[in-house]
Amino acid sequence: MGEKRAIHRSKVPHTVDSISKELHNLGITKGDTVILHSALGQAGWVCGGGVAIIKAFQQAVTKQGNLVIPAQSSNVSDPAKWRNPAVPKEWWSTIYAEMPAYDPEETPTFFMGVIPETFRKMKDVKRSSHPKYSFCAWGSDAAFITEKHALNFGFGEQSPLGRLYELQAKIVLFGVDHDKNTSLHLAEHRAKKFRIQQEQSPMMVNGTKVWQKYDELAYNSDAFISIGRQYERETAHQPTTLAGAPTKIFDMCRLVDYASDVISE
Repeated sequence: MGEKRAIHRSKVPHTVDSISKELHNLGITKGDTVILHSALGQAGWVCGGGVAIIKAFQQAVTKQGNLVIPAQSSNVSDPAKWRNPAVPKEWWSTIYAEMPAYDPEETPTFFMGVIPETFRKMKDVKRSSHPKYSFCAWGSDAAFITEKHALNFGFGEQSPLGRLYELQAKIVLFGVDHDKNTSLHLAEHRAKKFRIQQEQSPMMVNGTKVWQKYDELAYNSDAFISIGRQYERETAHQPTTLAGAPTKIFDMCRLVDYASDVISE
């Protein structure tokens, strides 16, 4: 049904070249660093699906730029804290014993959609080491973006989000809204108005699987849509479309700075 709807709402097929041209017209150009959040199901019919979307962004920014996509695996975590759904307490001991350790090469994304899962397996894509909040990157600064991802505070200053801020990245919300805008978690850190909680995930340490403990914020994305909409109103931001999907493009530094001030209030 999804593909039928995509065909019906498309006048022509969307292709790598046509999407790349759209991106150029929307201000995404050679050398840009882009963090992409996506929902392919909101687009029209794309010839090549998620692969074509990725290749269009790569074509637009070229290898002189960077394409970054969150590759979260939130299921590689403490089963005692799982919600929606929770698992029976009597299962926990089995999960602790049997859950495979996080592996950047093997661990799939979890509820991130087809584009992130496709991207993480593509040639020349690097993935960061955080077991729960990893990012994948392709381009000239892929190593800089993904290396040295701190275990504590996975969306903080010592994360790929911090590196993207340094690179003055552009945020693309392709078919999604601000509740999926991972960059706003960096604003939560900078607002210094948060609660710290302890997490744990299975990781390989000296060849042995251990449940590694680490500190994390009690992240709260509930207000992200209202913060994002407020920013859009105050800056007269104009949403657009890409491959038929509702799309928003932002300067990461400006949006993160704004959101940090709002959250701090």
